[in-house]
Amino acid sequence: MFSASMERTRTLRASYIGMAVVLTVGTALGAAQYGWWRYMTIATHQGTAMGTVLRTNCKNNNDVSYSFTAQGSALEGRDSWIDCRNLRPGDQLPISFSSRDPTQNMAGDGYARFLSETISILLASVLGSIVVVVVFVYPFGRRKNQK
Repeated sequence: MFSASMERTRTLRASYIGMAVVLTVGTALGAAQYGWWRYMTIATHQGTAMGTVLRTNCKNNNDVSYSFTAQGSALEGRDSWIDCRNLRPGDQLPISFSSRDPTQNMAGDGYARFLSETISILLASVLGSIVVVVVFVYPFGRRKNQK
């Protein structure tokens, strides 16, 4: 009887861990669809340039439009910039772009943005899946065993 109980506990623990891993991976892949792939592309082949602010729309997610020159081509881009309210048309802004495809660009340091986005996604995915398993799944497994 004692070994059957330990085996059931081991099986339940493995299923909780498996469920947490699946939830973590699913959440991370889902969250990565919102910019992470672009950040990774820029960070992997990062080139930098100074851009010129064309216009700002700080009420719309701190939106900043800018122009810059990369690999001999004049390009334009848009991104959010935390200090949007202090920017005026004509101000200089650091731009990161993918050296393989300069149309993939962003305001600021691409590597720092990629790193912070990766950490945020990992924390949210791991902690979120643990909360789901502990709060919603684990109590039902315990009730089933007590009967």
